[in-house]
Amino acid sequence: MDVSNKIYLKLPTTNQTINVPIEIKWDFYGQQDSIDLWEKDVLEEVIGIPKDFEIARFAHHEYGNNGLTQLNYDFYFYSANSTTWVNNYQTIFSVNEIFYRANSFKKSFFKLDFYNSADTKSQINYFTIILPTNLGTTENGVTLSNLLPNVNIKKPSFYLDYILEKEGFFIYWLRYRDFLNIDTFYMTAKFFDGKNGEFIKMMTVPQNTLSNPNLFDGSNLFYYKVQLDYNDKTYKIYDYLNNRVGEGTPINWYQYNNP
Repeated sequence: MDVSNKIYLKLPTTNQTINVPIEIKWDFYGQQDSIDLWEKDVLEEVIGIPKDFEIARFAHHEYGNNGLTQLNYDFYFYSANSTTWVNNYQTIFSVNEIFYRANSFKKSFFKLDFYNSADTKSQINYFTIILPTNLGTTENGVTLSNLLPNVNIKKPSFYLDYILEKEGFFIYWLRYRDFLNIDTFYMTAKFFDGKNGEFIKMMTVPQNTLSNPNLFDGSNLFYYKVQLDYNDKTYKIYDYLNNRVGEGTPINWYQYNNP
């Protein structure tokens, strides 16, 4: 008697799948974007955010009915012989040195420094304008020698404009304020004497006009204020009383005699 159980297994003829419910969280989703942002933050911290250092050209603001722009600087040196200030180089150089352009004369120049403040304890010099002695107007009829006719020599009087002498007329400064928000500067003047190798300080009035020539407020009398206008890229110059100067009249500088 056959008592064995018979079991039949039927194999499917197609592929079978089993769905197993497993929770999956994509923790790395978007992480590459975070890495890019992190790299940007690190680079900005190390090398700083790029700044726009593009330079703009500021010209002297127009004045008068005809829209003039000419700017005139006159420099006066102290003459011990006449105890006054004169607008010529002959208190420092001989006529021969000036006429024949000796090295001592050619290497001399006026230096206009522009500070952010008139306070000498905290001020910063941001830029400088150089006016060389080979520029400027001429002094006529100067005696070079008793044996020679009179000659014309350079004098420390500068007429600057778009058409005339352009050197020193324009101020070149940052076009935008996002790096340095400065539109007011305080201008001083010095003369470099190429003969003695020293600087001669200038002030805005002659000392003999002061009640006390040796005791005065230097923050007023050693500076002219220069105001930039970012809208039309021009500048104006003011004295210590806040009156605009240079509107067809000279901006005067006088040698300072240190007691």
